[in-house]
Amino acid sequence: MTNSVPRTVLPSVSLAARVTTLLARTFPEYVPGVEYEGFRVESLDTREPRRMFVRWHGGTPTRPVWTHGPALGREKYRAQIAEVLTREGYAVTCVPGRMDVYVSDRPHDTAGPRFAPVANDVPFTGPWLVMDLWTRAHVAFADTEEEAAAEAMRAERRHVLTDARMVTAPELWDFLEGADAVLGDGLTWLRREVHNVVRHTAPVRHERIDAVVDVANALRRGDRCSAEGRLVGYERPYPSAGEDRPDMYSVHWVPKSAAPAVGYFPGAGWQRGPEVATAITLLIEAGLTPVRYGESIGGGSVMCEADGFMVSAADPSDLRVPGIHIDGIGSPSADQTARAPEVLRAASWRVEGDRGWPGAWTAFPPAE
Repeated sequence: MTNSVPRTVLPSVSLAARVTTLLARTFPEYVPGVEYEGFRVESLDTREPRRMFVRWHGGTPTRPVWTHGPALGREKYRAQIAEVLTREGYAVTCVPGRMDVYVSDRPHDTAGPRFAPVANDVPFTGPWLVMDLWTRAHVAFADTEEEAAAEAMRAERRHVLTDARMVTAPELWDFLEGADAVLGDGLTWLRREVHNVVRHTAPVRHERIDAVVDVANALRRGDRCSAEGRLVGYERPYPSAGEDRPDMYSVHWVPKSAAPAVGYFPGAGWQRGPEVATAITLLIEAGLTPVRYGESIGGGSVMCEADGFMVSAADPSDLRVPGIHIDGIGSPSADQTARAPEVLRAASWRVEGDRGWPGAWTAFPPAE
């Protein structure tokens, strides 16, 4: 795991003044009538907080500019300016095809996405664009919302890799890209440890940077990382086990779904009929918590994002078969799920215990 990258301190002086002071240590500052080539921090906004950018003025790619060295050309200046600002903890956006470097303070709360697809009404451009929410500058145009969302994810992954390099030792850097590739897309991740078939830790939510750094460390150690569906895992010896034949436990990472399924198992061949929906409603209204399923992790399994009761049709592939099944998912749900029979019986449902699986029931709605 890792803490988030160092954030820019917000003193009383303005962003423009702080950026100017920082860049003036390395680059000449453009001053009309005095210094004819150099950088200048500007904004076209009239409202606060203003959208700030650094622009290089004047100069040619071949003429020496100032005593620190030869002129580099605007593109190389832009790259160096972006590097200096990023290294100092500022949020930086370089818009393709433009020489300006957009800059802002990193937000205090960096959880959640930095890049997002946004509908665009500017003529002669794509109907969608990808916006950097930190600097309020766009980084790409797209023809569809799906294309914009995919480009936003690519930008997000590049951003997380940059942050990960800032908070890890150089010997880990070669493994970060490998970890990013293994994990694939996903902003928020769930982590759990599986010690055996009946005991595992509850899933804990983390930002993507934690997953990338954790998997990169596993790759560096030489652990065999595997991916099945969206599940990424590796095995480790249990710390307190003996050295001769240590017990192993698996570390699992899976992305958290933006809209996980509620209260029933969302397998490909499973259906949710009106009886399932009615039972879920009755149990929720009685104060019971439904299980929340998220990403498919392969092999017909789906990651459980929150423990609770599960309701499924007696035959999910044929809703003509009468009855539903009720079960508790996760040990914390056992106590509250035990109330399920009394809730349904109070609504005139017939409930029978499952002899083969304690804590599970079969229920039938009231007769017509």
